[in-house]
Amino acid sequence: MQSLLGQFYNRIRGSQEDIASESLVYILKQSLESRKVINQIVKANTNLMFSDLAFQTQNVGKDLERPDISGKDETGKEVLLIEAKFWASLTHNQPNGYLKRLKDNSVLMFLVPTLRTRTVFDEVKIRILEEHQDLEIDFDNLSILIKSSQKHIFIKSWNEVLSSIKSKIEQTNNINLISDLNQIIGLCETIDQNSFQPITDEDLSPKIPKNINSYYEIVDKVVDELKNRNKGISTKGLVKTPQRYGYHRYFATKKLGMNFALKLDLWEKCADTPFWLSISTINEKSWITTEKLTQAIESLCVRLNLTLVPYSNNKGFFMSVRPLLFETEDIVIGNIADQIEKIIAEITNANN
Repeated sequence: MQSLLGQFYNRIRGSQEDIASESLVYILKQSLESRKVINQIVKANTNLMFSDLAFQTQNVGKDLERPDISGKDETGKEVLLIEAKFWASLTHNQPNGYLKRLKDNSVLMFLVPTLRTRTVFDEVKIRILEEHQDLEIDFDNLSILIKSSQKHIFIKSWNEVLSSIKSKIEQTNNINLISDLNQIIGLCETIDQNSFQPITDEDLSPKIPKNINSYYEIVDKVVDELKNRNKGISTKGLVKTPQRYGYHRYFATKKLGMNFALKLDLWEKCADTPFWLSISTINEKSWITTEKLTQAIESLCVRLNLTLVPYSNNKGFFMSVRPLLFETEDIVIGNIADQIEKIIAEITNANN
């Protein structure tokens, strides 16, 4: 949908998430019907029924966590947190810091672009699993329940939520509010669909190219570490390969051929990590993906919570490799090597 706000989205200074969040809360404060829609979405995904909620933005907690939108019931209890995302990654407090803030029988909802619902869900799930095991996970509806506390987490797209609110408001013939809502919808659709994101001061920081250059080096250092640990791993005859969307290092054992890569395209579209691994079976000096290998990789990715992405020609897979956060380079390299060694061992056993 074209809108004036969407037309000038690339001139917005500061956080686009903040603009969208403040706009949504404005609509919620103006309209009981829009608040009912949020409650209906919550009920459909959690079976929880809340009273008419009071919404506000940027309500900072005691640990400096700052969800974009918070909703309190008639008793003043904070029962709903909404985190607005476009293309920014999750922060350190998301989602576990927010979950600690919420009391029992409450909800954390992420609003994200349609194309990002699955990747955000996967990252949220992995982070929750670091602190909670009593989970009920619904992969189809992108929702998670912490059973002991009845805290619900789910992912929704901007388009789904805003379209539902618009349908409800249209029934009231509130022309001014519909016009305001169309501005937000236009903004979110433009951000969702536009591959070019406005350049900010932070984007021009030397820290960004420094980090990306270090990721190239990590790929080399991980492969070197694997070779040092395991004399059965070789790179003989396998060249380093820079490509349009990253950098690939090939290595092999007697039975498996592997590619550890920096994949900027998969990082953008599939999971919040720059590092990816593919594995093939070596058969008469060629690398192939057998049905047995495919089954082993799919099973492994489910057990280890790895994102699995097929090649564009559907003749193989890349699986996500997630680096440790807030650690020094040597620890990150060692941990990635540990992960790959575990994957190699499990795939080798399954292939045998």
